[in-house]
Amino acid sequence: MTVANPMHPDLGEIVTAQGGRYLTDYGYEIGEHGDEPATADRVAFLLGLPRESIPRPAEVVR
Repeated sequence: MTVANPMHPDLGEIVTAQGGRYLTDYGYEIGEHGDEPATADRVAFLLGLPRESIPRPAEVVR
């Protein structure tokens, strides 16, 4: 997945899934499978996005 800050299109992050964990392009573990909302919060923090801008699904399917 590639994530970008809409206010700064050149600022972004690539997130991959490996071994049950989500990793940034730099190899930083940013979350784990099953905890996608917290992972989204961490990605938003890295990109400097306000929390209100993160879409929230009604339910996370596991």
